[in-house]
Amino acid sequence: MPLIKGMRNLVITEPQRRRNNLFFFFFLVALFLFSCTREKILIGASWDGDSDFMVISEQKMKMHYASYIPGNSVFKGSFYEVLQKGSNNLIGRLEVIEIEFYIRTDGTAYCRVWGNVEETSEMSYLLADQCKPIYQR
Repeated sequence: MPLIKGMRNLVITEPQRRRNNLFFFFFLVALFLFSCTREKILIGASWDGDSDFMVISEQKMKMHYASYIPGNSVFKGSFYEVLQKGSNNLIGRLEVIEIEFYIRTDGTAYCRVWGNVEETSEMSYLLADQCKPIYQR
């Protein structure tokens, strides 16, 4: 009789162990899925290509070709000096408000860095080629 009693306990404990392993497996899968779906927050942009600066005022729009921001990167909420390439003349100071990313038909990634320029109340933008987003870690 003691042999049958021991076998009954052995049979009962085996499904419980499987249930615990199955619970931990599904828990780990759910944890993995929730950690991978965390929303990325865009905080800035960096680029390797050329950039042009469009100053927009109430009276006119003027494109400054071959302009740049030292460091070729920007972050939302920051101020940057936009300079003319080659002469280092100051075109304006840009406060970055928004960044838009696009891809041209030839496959080149570019972005528009929108912001306020101190001389005008209208939003202006820096157009940068080969642009990549910077996300918060």
